[in-house]
Amino acid sequence: MMIQENSALLSILIVEDNPGDLFLLEETLRLTRLPVEKVYKARSAAEAITVLSENRISVVLLDLSLPDSSGFDSFLNINEYASTIPIILLTGLADMEMALETMANGAQDYLIKSEFDERLLSKSIQYSIERNRIRESLRESNESYRNLFFNNPLPIFIWDVNTFRILEVNDIAQAEYGYTRQELLQMSILDLRNENDKVMEFAKEFRETDISKKTNIGTDLKKNGEAMILDISSHKIDYKGRLAVLAIHNNITETIRLQEKLEEEKLLKQKEINEAIIKVQEKERNEISTELHDNVNQQLTVAMMYIASAQQKSPENFELLKQSSGFILNAIEEIRKLSQTLVTPLIKHFGLSKAIEGLLDDVIAVNTFQIDYRADSFYEEDISYEFKLSIFRIVQEQMSNIIRYSNAENVNIRLSRNSEFINLSIVDDGIGFITSQPRKGIGLHNIISRADLYNGIVELQSAPGKGCSISINFPQKSELVS
Repeated sequence: MMIQENSALLSILIVEDNPGDLFLLEETLRLTRLPVEKVYKARSAAEAITVLSENRISVVLLDLSLPDSSGFDSFLNINEYASTIPIILLTGLADMEMALETMANGAQDYLIKSEFDERLLSKSIQYSIERNRIRESLRESNESYRNLFFNNPLPIFIWDVNTFRILEVNDIAQAEYGYTRQELLQMSILDLRNENDKVMEFAKEFRETDISKKTNIGTDLKKNGEAMILDISSHKIDYKGRLAVLAIHNNITETIRLQEKLEEEKLLKQKEINEAIIKVQEKERNEISTELHDNVNQQLTVAMMYIASAQQKSPENFELLKQSSGFILNAIEEIRKLSQTLVTPLIKHFGLSKAIEGLLDDVIAVNTFQIDYRADSFYEEDISYEFKLSIFRIVQEQMSNIIRYSNAENVNIRLSRNSEFINLSIVDDGIGFITSQPRKGIGLHNIISRADLYNGIVELQSAPGKGCSISINFPQKSELVS
């Protein structure tokens, strides 16, 4: 039975040391229609224990990261004083594994911080209280168990540990799964479960060990074939002289899908940020290139003219002025080369492959290593300019890394395309590096960011003395085609 507005008033304890998270949680709680009488707040496990010792608490909302305890220890400390009170964990996406482990040891539910609304919070509190009442009632009285079993808002199954046959179900299980009671009682739990091997292993563990309860995440199928992700609380019981499992099924499909949607939105947002950064980088490259070419080089050219004039007027300083003129000429040439690397390549005029060839010609002119570049199976007529530019910048970035760090003698570059992927690989025989160690430069980070923008899968292989290999597979999707 769900908690209604006229039900007994609730006293809720929030154990949270972050003021911002605490404020958001209180505001969300106020938006629910739950009959909340009192909200207690604690910033540490010690404060929470004091509140639990002095007050009647209906439910605990617990952050696992506290000043005086963290992780699983936080739950153990609180649960020692709240063993009969439902505990809902407040966690982040990175701590979901810890949350699931804690639920397996008695916590009722978990909520991802900042990713739930008043409806989900209300549902979690109501269901946690109901599930907790079920567990307490099972221990107190068999008659109470029967009432709660058949009237419970969550599907409940009783099945034989040895034969896997379903022995009993409640009304909500029939509605949830789409089968009649008669149909379910003719089935085994294996008929519903997607993971039969895990069920058999689970049943063996219940038969052969002293384990009396267990929580796990599983997937069941409805009669219409629709899959449900379930948080299943299983209890070993004696049912009419048979060793059986009483399993309470909490459908968390909506929660999991929400988490997946949030993760997808985060990835999309990161992709938008990367795209904006890359556009700004290209704009800055062009501006710097223009400034170097149109301003700095012009000033150096004027300086050359003054030196030429001084050579005519001061023959005694001819050699000194000639040397100065040489330095300025070298500076002009270096600025010209730098300007060429910064300016956006003429891909629109000559194509990506020719632009890469031009880049590699410039590299070979001032370096001693050999470059083998092949793009025989690559065609680019239908590929968008933005994607071509990203490919060019990746090659440019990695060639810069090779020049600076590798001491390579040979570099092999392959650009290819088939019906499914566009592949770029750059392999050198340089000194290599340990891939797991953090690196000071941002070259590889820039390469990965550009690849991510087009869903590229980057494979990096390197080891000391083994050179470096970068291979990127870009799936051929609409965003690659102009």
